[in-house]
Amino acid sequence: MISMQIKFPIDQRVVISTGDKIHPDEWDFTKQRAVANRKSPRNAEVNLWLDKIEGDVKSIFRNLFIDGITPTAVIVREKLLTALGITPIKAEQKKLDLLGFIEEFMVQSTVSKAKETIKSYKTTLNHIRNFATKNKQTVDFEDINIDFYHKFTGYLQGIGNSKNTISKQIKNLKTFMGEATERGLNINMDFKSRSFKKVTEEVDKIYLTEEEIMRMYTLKLPKGKERVRDLFVIACYTGLRYSDFSRITPDNILHDQIHMRTQKTGEKVIIPLAPIVKEILAKYDYRLPTAISNQKMNQYLKDIGELAGIDDSIVITRTIGGTKVRTTYKKFQLISAHCGRRSMATNAYKRGVPSISLMKITGHSTEKAFMSYIRISQLENAEVLAKHEFFN
Repeated sequence: MISMQIKFPIDQRVVISTGDKIHPDEWDFTKQRAVANRKSPRNAEVNLWLDKIEGDVKSIFRNLFIDGITPTAVIVREKLLTALGITPIKAEQKKLDLLGFIEEFMVQSTVSKAKETIKSYKTTLNHIRNFATKNKQTVDFEDINIDFYHKFTGYLQGIGNSKNTISKQIKNLKTFMGEATERGLNINMDFKSRSFKKVTEEVDKIYLTEEEIMRMYTLKLPKGKERVRDLFVIACYTGLRYSDFSRITPDNILHDQIHMRTQKTGEKVIIPLAPIVKEILAKYDYRLPTAISNQKMNQYLKDIGELAGIDDSIVITRTIGGTKVRTTYKKFQLISAHCGRRSMATNAYKRGVPSISLMKITGHSTEKAFMSYIRISQLENAEVLAKHEFFN
C-alpha cells in the first residue's frame, strides 16, 4: 500500500492511504514514485495519481496561508480527503475501538514494516486482550491513562516478562495511540505523559572477536552448516541484518562495495568489501546460498560456535518479573545472526574506525543508538586507548 505522510510545524503529521498498491521492488525511494517501465506500464498511471495528490496538498497549504489559517492535522486531512472526493470518516462514525484499530493498523503495516515488527505488534495486541480479560474490563482509547500504565506493566511483570520486553510493549502501545490520534480516532493524550514511559535496562549482549570469527571460518563443516557459517561471517564484516545479508545478489556488488537499501529502514548503505567477504562471494560465484530461517540459522550458529571452542562463561543479568536474575551461559549459547552486526561494529570501533563512518554502514541515525552496539569491556577499552597518541 502506498501511503502519503505530510509533516509540518507544531509537531503535526497526516498519514493517508493513496489507495494504490505496488511491490516494494517497483518503488523508487529517492524520487518517491513508482518505477514506470515496460514491465510495469500501469505504474505511470499510479504516478499521475500521486502527482495529483501532491498538487492538492500544496494547494491546501497555499490557500490556508492566504486565508491566515494555521494548518492542523485535522484541517489538512479533511480538506485533502474532500479534494480527493472521499468523505472524511469521523471516529464516532466509524466506531472503531482501540483493539479494532490495532488490528487494522497491523494489516496496513504489512507492506511498509518488517515481519518482526508486525509480529511484535501482534504480541502487544494479545497482551492487551489478555490483560482486559483477566481484569474484566474494557480497554479503549479513553482507558489508556497512567492508571492503566501501572496496571498493565504490573500485569506484564507478573507473567514473567523482562523489563526490556515490557518496554517494547509500551513502545508499541504508544505507536498505536499516536497513529490513532493522527487519524482523528483518539483525543486522549495521556499516553504522551512523561510518566507513561519505556523503562529499559542494559543487558550484556555478546560480540565475537576477530580471532573467534576466524575460528568459526576455518572449521570443516557439513554443507548446510558451512553455508550458514559463511553468511554469518559476511554479517560480521558488513554489519548487515539477517533480512539484508540473506538477499545479497550480484546486482548489489559495485566497485568492490555492497550497495543496498536496507529492508528494515529503507536506507541506502554502501559497504566496502573486506578481503574475507570477497573470498566468500567468489566461492559462491557472487550468488550466495539461500538463507534458512532466522531461527534455524541461530541454532546452527550455536552448534558451530561450540565446535569452534567459543565457550567462555558469560553472566547475563536481567530483571524478570521484578526480580534480578543472573544466568551463566557458555558464549556459544548466545551467538545469533544479529551477533554478526554487533561484532562488525565493535571490532571496527576497536580498530579505530570513527563511529560516524560506521553509522553510515549500520544505518544508525544517532550515536547513542549506535553505541549500544559497541560491546567492549573496561580492559578492552583501556587497550584501545593505550594505542591513542594522547597516551604515547
